[in-house]
Amino acid sequence: MQVILLQRVEKLGKMGDLKSVRPGYFRNFLFPKKMAALATAENIEKFDKEKVVLEQLNLKHKEEAELAAKAIDGLMVIVIRQAGESGHLYGSVTSRDIAEEVQKSFSHVTRQQVQIDHPIKTIGIHRVRVVLHPEVNVTVSVNVAKSEDEAKSQTTAMEEAVVESKAERVE
Repeated sequence: MQVILLQRVEKLGKMGDLKSVRPGYFRNFLFPKKMAALATAENIEKFDKEKVVLEQLNLKHKEEAELAAKAIDGLMVIVIRQAGESGHLYGSVTSRDIAEEVQKSFSHVTRQQVQIDHPIKTIGIHRVRVVLHPEVNVTVSVNVAKSEDEAKSQTTAMEEAVVESKAERVE
């Protein structure tokens, strides 16, 4: 099925590209999110007319996302959860949990923007990607701990490890 992309789609293409995708992917993902349209002559003509406006709108959103990225990049959020003695959580930390914590510092982040590569089911510091715009990503550190004191000690231990690794590189 041929589609025309209305915005950049990760691992597929950029705005204006004609791509061949499976019907289910188009019907269930691309079309409902207004990321693509069927590549009919009418839709291609309509896209060509609106392309300048779409590019300007995309550029505006990208600039806003870059400003937000400067505020969020390197942010560390603390999530308190119950865990067993071995450090495994009774459940997991979800994108909703992380989004709620990030929203305390920066209110424009939704749970759909938080990309967790693997489930967070252990205590420790984990890196999570936040997609503010299809072309702008930032990394947020998630400190999962049983208590505030444990979270502080994990943060201190991580900072000490970073200082030591920098000192080793200098030598």
